[in-house]
Amino acid sequence: MKRLPIIVLTFALCLLTAGCGAKPNEPADGDSAKAGIVERMATVKAEEIKYISSFFSREHVSAEDMASVLNAATEHHSEQPGQGLDHYTMEIYLSGEPDAYNSSDEHFVFFAGLDENHINGIYFNGKGDSSRMSFEDEALYWLIRNGYRTEEHIDKNAYEHYQDLLDRRAQRLAAQCASPSRTDILTGYEVVQFYQKEVLTDESGSYTVYCWEPAFLTASPDDIPWAGGMYLDADGRLCAYEQYTYFVTKGETGDFPAYRFLPWDLYNGETEDAEKAHTLQRIRQAFEPAVQACWAEDVLDGISDYHEVSVSTAEPLARVLLSCEYAVKDFKVLGIEASPMSNSLSFSTEELYALDELSSDRPLLLNMTFYGLLPYYGVSYVDDSGETISYSINMSGEDGSVILTEFLPYTQCGTAPNGLIIKNTKAQSTKIGCAFL
Repeated sequence: MKRLPIIVLTFALCLLTAGCGAKPNEPADGDSAKAGIVERMATVKAEEIKYISSFFSREHVSAEDMASVLNAATEHHSEQPGQGLDHYTMEIYLSGEPDAYNSSDEHFVFFAGLDENHINGIYFNGKGDSSRMSFEDEALYWLIRNGYRTEEHIDKNAYEHYQDLLDRRAQRLAAQCASPSRTDILTGYEVVQFYQKEVLTDESGSYTVYCWEPAFLTASPDDIPWAGGMYLDADGRLCAYEQYTYFVTKGETGDFPAYRFLPWDLYNGETEDAEKAHTLQRIRQAFEPAVQACWAEDVLDGISDYHEVSVSTAEPLARVLLSCEYAVKDFKVLGIEASPMSNSLSFSTEELYALDELSSDRPLLLNMTFYGLLPYYGVSYVDDSGETISYSINMSGEDGSVILTEFLPYTQCGTAPNGLIIKNTKAQSTKIGCAFL
């Protein structure tokens, strides 16, 4: 995804504020400066346009169309500068070299917002001078805004298979977007990207990688606590709010395989082989339990500082030490009730004990009881993506060791808080139907 040059954008925004003022060699009365941008727009020709920098690409507009729109917009300039026109930006370069365009080149910068047809413009003449003017022009406005048009790519079958998981995540992300005065800034979301990228396999298993991108609906963009690369697309939806844009599942059995949301920079490497190896390593690490379980009597000697909780006193009493190599957040000991379903078991959970953080230097001694083959106790924690990962505590039938087995808690039908609207397609919308216990 192409981003605007930060230096250029910052400089241009600065010029629009009162604090920057005119350059020393710019006319004090501003009359000729105002005429400068209008006159240059009126005379610009297609062959003079060397580069159009839009948010995604220049493919949606040709140099010929750009020149024609600029020429015509000069008839619709305004003496009143538009307010809040900072969501959409376009740069048009008339000089400079490919891959090296910068603020010293002759170019235009246009700014637009959700106030339709209103544009602020700056013209840099390439000689150190600049001039500004506002416009009220439909063609120029939509040419700029359409540069933020989101390309949608959705595998409906794949999305429907994992919809409950994705809807739950969208619900939580929407709730987290809050300001001191508003907690309902985001009112819903539309899926703009969900499709299989590839399947990666090694000795640890098979991993299916999906590209995932939600666009959030809002009626109050001014209340959004903007951060990172967040932006409004051409439809006024909040994009790039979700930073974990890869959805990865492990294995192919069962309706609910283990899953993880992984960050946008999952793929990284100088060569194709290096990238694959790096990606697989990060995926394997994500699926490995952050918490380890072992018999306390095997490792407790020499450990003097630990938490301790008893969730059962029934015999035979088992002492299990739960530890981690790095701190995990929102750690919980769970009571588990397993119920048979058609081809599997469903698991409902109850919180028995909680820590804000389980640290590497202070493990937890858990006094519990194993009852037959079904798990009665488990643990959960929140991973880096904000997802809650749950494991049952089991005894291995092979060597009698303590093992952790990931499971997905049972879902209970309900309505999302604040009535969050989930729009799977532009023609259809439903409310969230399930939330995880």
